[in-house]
Amino acid sequence: MSLKDRGYADKVLRVNLTTKRCSTENLDPDVMRLLLGGKGLGAYYLYKESKPLADPLSPENPFVFVVGPLTGTSAPTAGRFGVVTKSPATKTFLDSYCGGFFGQTMKFAGYDAIVIEGASAEPVVLVVDNESVCFEGAADIWGCTTAESTKRLKGKFGADFQTVVIGPAAERLSPISGIFNDERTAGRGGAGAVLGSKRLKGIALRGTGTVQVHDPAGFDEAAWIAYRMLRMSNQIKRMNDHGTANILGLVNAAGALPTRNYQEGQFERSNEMTGEAWSKEYWTRSIGCYGCPIYCSKIAYSKTRDIAIDGPDFETIWAMGVNCGLTDKEAIIYSNYLCDLYGVDTISVGNIVGFVMELYQRNMISSTDLDGVKAEWGSGDALVALTEKIAKGEGIGELLQKGVREISKHYPGSEDFAMQVKGLEMPAYHPNAAKGIGLSYAVSDRGGCHLRGSPLAELLGGADPLTYEGKADLFKTNQLDVSIIDAGILCYFVKFGITLKEVFQMVNPCTGFEYRDPRDLERVGERITVLSRLFSTREGFSVKDDILPKRALAEPLPSGPAKGHVHELEKLRTEYYHIMGWSENGIPTEERLVELGLKEILQ
Repeated sequence: MSLKDRGYADKVLRVNLTTKRCSTENLDPDVMRLLLGGKGLGAYYLYKESKPLADPLSPENPFVFVVGPLTGTSAPTAGRFGVVTKSPATKTFLDSYCGGFFGQTMKFAGYDAIVIEGASAEPVVLVVDNESVCFEGAADIWGCTTAESTKRLKGKFGADFQTVVIGPAAERLSPISGIFNDERTAGRGGAGAVLGSKRLKGIALRGTGTVQVHDPAGFDEAAWIAYRMLRMSNQIKRMNDHGTANILGLVNAAGALPTRNYQEGQFERSNEMTGEAWSKEYWTRSIGCYGCPIYCSKIAYSKTRDIAIDGPDFETIWAMGVNCGLTDKEAIIYSNYLCDLYGVDTISVGNIVGFVMELYQRNMISSTDLDGVKAEWGSGDALVALTEKIAKGEGIGELLQKGVREISKHYPGSEDFAMQVKGLEMPAYHPNAAKGIGLSYAVSDRGGCHLRGSPLAELLGGADPLTYEGKADLFKTNQLDVSIIDAGILCYFVKFGITLKEVFQMVNPCTGFEYRDPRDLERVGERITVLSRLFSTREGFSVKDDILPKRALAEPLPSGPAKGHVHELEKLRTEYYHIMGWSENGIPTEERLVELGLKEILQ
């Protein structure tokens, strides 16, 4: 069965950087029915083709660009793409997603996935012009910032080409480096370093085709309903008005806003960091990605440095502001700008700076160790100076760019407050104040991640965040929903306006797979979750790695609604394993693999 008229391009581009050979192959309809696309397709290729225990920065680690069946259609937010590989930060499964305009262009060029194999001996750019594929030397832009690289590639190939590039941080293999499509980024987990190790500076891509769905009339109606629901959502309206930071005050009120490296759950100056405050003082306009009705992105203009950035978003405002005890918006904007230029993840950078500030507070590190930087809480100057060192990998930045877990190894005793899981720095919700979120950090396939569960469903959706009852089920449901969104691929934020029912109503007429009901899609989501877990367990991960930092497990919050709370993870984790059909060590059972239909396609 051809998938060409079922939302797919029905073509995978396989690129071997070692031999400089390219080929194409068709999708397997049976695999696609089970895994849908996007994350599911990427996880399938990674599991099937990666060498167990391979170094993430070796030629043996494949790197997969993916889109989904909804990409390039009229579905809301259908312009995203994902990347799937083995993470150099965590040494386990990594998927990361990016908005902008590359995703639908890749689909229009005729590809559902681009599988990158091997490694080039010299810096190169992959040039994809519909069916034409070739390599261009990239020595002239190796070392250039993301902005300069993008400018030169578009100047060379044309403004109608979309690009993804890496920055200098990825070239030097920093495990906090990302991949950039203009100002948008697939930022978490060090995917940029994998491309850096392969000496692939980027991709220039043009696509002029279209996407055909199985039932155009049925699909158009379903997409219209989804758009309408998104426009009617109060949460989406708040995001449109005040960006993703519209929730900052609410998270703070719940006592779940990590402050000064998670020492507290509330920030005394949170009102200065809200979306409303940024809207009033800095954001000049809103922008949206391809097919997006949400327009969550805000453009901020620095009054002192004459620069503009796309952002900062909620996570960046938290990481570089609240987590460092500061409210200096100019410092946050410039630090965000430096991260984008050199190609590093703002969440990880903010965590690193907050961790260093606590080391400084405890006299475990000195300004001499930090090249003269006085890493005091609330110092915008310290934030900028440390961010620049991290972004450029200079001086103390050579160590800091490696991430919180690696830094802590140099300062005995600091492991207890190194706020990371599996090597990935944790995001903007305190696990002690939201028990389901704590579980999601611990068992997430890519480490300390806020995009596996649904923090707002717990904090703002009516569930008591301080109880354990029902949280394993809540996390499982949200995790499977997100897996489907990432298989589609749609933006995570559609969850604030539509449900799995509306996604189901779009997927069926798009693919013609005739899933019976949304529960069939939940099973697709479970297969994807189990497949990524199988990859991790093959790499040696188990219950011993599904853990939280000691600060979360043994250090009670000092104030706020969650005062006195720690996270009692073990019971909740055991309950989650049970409802997923996994062993007590967190490994999917043979019976569950057979039940989900995974056993046959993975042989």
